[in-house]
Amino acid sequence: MMGIEYYSKYFMYGGIAASVIASLIFYFVFRAEDKKKADIGVFLTCHLWPGDIVESEIVSCKITGDRFGNDFFYDIRFHLPGDNQLYTAKTLVNISQMPLIRSGLRIKVKKGNEGRLAVIKIEF
Repeated sequence: MMGIEYYSKYFMYGGIAASVIASLIFYFVFRAEDKKKADIGVFLTCHLWPGDIVESEIVSCKITGDRFGNDFFYDIRFHLPGDNQLYTAKTLVNISQMPLIRSGLRIKVKKGNEGRLAVIKIEF
């Protein structure tokens, strides 16, 4: 008959494995939140950094659920002129304009160095 001493090593290994797995889950969840906060910070500081203003149009858009006052952040997907790559940038949309957002609308994008992009205007 095997006693508790025999099974205790399995409990120890299970406890270590559960701790490692939980730590990895929390790391990846908070890492995604930090990336989202960084993208919001890029938009909120876009008036401070130098860059070119280019025109494009919305390919797709998605509300992020993040708010700034009464306005909501959206992820806007678009192509830059002369480039087939699909880019994503954040913008802030007033609650009264949310029903008007759709694919094909003209936008103005501020393009800075280090890959910083921010949609600064949507032409409704």
